[in-house]
Amino acid sequence: MTTAQNAVRKHAQSFTATLRKAGANLDNFEPFTLSWQDLCRVERDAKATAKAIIATVTDDTPEQRAGEIESAFDALTELADDCAADKDSRNERGDRGPWAGVDLDRRPTFENKSSPAIDGGDDTRAAPAYALEARQSLHVWAQARSHDHGNVSAGAFLRALTTGPKTDAERRALGSGTDAAGGFTVPTLTSAELIDLARSEMVLAQAGARIVPLTSDQNVIAKVLTDPVPAWRAENAAVNESDPTFGAVTLAPKSIAVLVKASVELMQDSLNLEAELPRILARALAHEIDRVGLVGSGSGAEPKGIVNYAGLTANGYAGGGLASYAPLLNARGALHGANERLGAFIMASRDENALAGLVASDGQPLQMPRALEGVAMLHTTALPVDGGSGSDESQIIAGDFSQLLMGIRSEIRVEILRERFMDNLQFGLIAHARVDFAAARESAFTVLDGVTG
Repeated sequence: MTTAQNAVRKHAQSFTATLRKAGANLDNFEPFTLSWQDLCRVERDAKATAKAIIATVTDDTPEQRAGEIESAFDALTELADDCAADKDSRNERGDRGPWAGVDLDRRPTFENKSSPAIDGGDDTRAAPAYALEARQSLHVWAQARSHDHGNVSAGAFLRALTTGPKTDAERRALGSGTDAAGGFTVPTLTSAELIDLARSEMVLAQAGARIVPLTSDQNVIAKVLTDPVPAWRAENAAVNESDPTFGAVTLAPKSIAVLVKASVELMQDSLNLEAELPRILARALAHEIDRVGLVGSGSGAEPKGIVNYAGLTANGYAGGGLASYAPLLNARGALHGANERLGAFIMASRDENALAGLVASDGQPLQMPRALEGVAMLHTTALPVDGGSGSDESQIIAGDFSQLLMGIRSEIRVEILRERFMDNLQFGLIAHARVDFAAARESAFTVLDGVTG
């Protein structure tokens, strides 16, 4: 029985009752054994309970109790993510019923073990992935690699910057991260929590973009240039040479910053600012990171976004208003013709609303083609709608967003401005991170240009 499970039992008793009704076991939770209805109920209750219990933590909450609640919150959030991932697996298979937890059609027939004859060991540990999937937590990733066990929540760290530390853990976090210029390097685990908060707000993460934790200013990853071309050969004949298949792309993280102000009284007296301040920072960062990941120019200090990649798959869309689903089918056909898969559409909120309002000739809502029913239709205000000669054009981006890599330095810097706004008895907090984007396969994306409102 783990500490996290004990915390859930202590602080989320109503949720454990939900698990029992579903026939599930907190000690060995297996979402694939649940009915679709129970799976959705458990996921929904885990999210609601996590939100409810974390809201009970205030500045006056004893440190031990606050730590227990945070542990329960993390466990409930991870459990909800497991449910969501299992729902995705069922939808992908086209069967929402319980299953064995293993895709027998894709299961390898070999044992994942190293050979003592080759490397002298029987090490079954998998090599660490260089990129995290959209549903994987950077906080969990960092926790497994960090030697700092004094984890301080993002809200507690930001509050401690302005009103002073209240616990030994907060004092250690501030003391280890300060520099002569008055800035603070946020501890790795706390930074990871902030980054995960930002990812939860990002439409690119919802679409499946992967995150690459960066450790230096220049990080080289392999990039697919062309697929290899196999050829049939006669006995003793030479093997046909194909074009090079890989190139290199460098992730060079660029700085993004956000400034927030808060009054001294609010920082000292607010009951929920410790929870809300990280969300405010994360939401602001997320919106701008989404924008550059989608349409960034790539010039100056700005990363290059998808629409400006040179290797995009071409399509025959000529622009115009969205009078039907034909433009989306056009993008789907272009990607499939390039041997790429379609995982999601990302469009401006204006255009998503236009599609949702399409009507047939009889005045009834226009039915979406079955070929598009399983594709995520995501919208964001990060995509501009004022382009083109008429200042009313936007773009729709379609593709396999798991091929988009967001490189980010795992350390966030925070600067506190104590004097600049002190004439109004306010503090200023500047948070800045370093981010870059690259595509493992640029041909995994196609862009519909000139979409009008």
